[in-house]
Amino acid sequence: MEPKIKVRFASGGEKELTVEEARKILDETYADPLGGLVANSKTGEVIYRIDPDVAEITVLDTIIGGG
Repeated sequence: MEPKIKVRFASGGEKELTVEEARKILDETYADPLGGLVANSKTGEVIYRIDPDVAEITVLDTIIGGG
């Protein structure tokens, strides 16, 4: 079974996704011209890639990260 990553959205909601799906969300967040950030939920650090030790991320989308 492929590992899952819990993805929480600051604007509300959460999902359990595959690592590849979580990477796609991360890439889309940083590609968005309005901005956004992705943080490792455990450490609170902003991340730019999904490493093997990341089990949960929080997406600080354009509502919070933009501007």
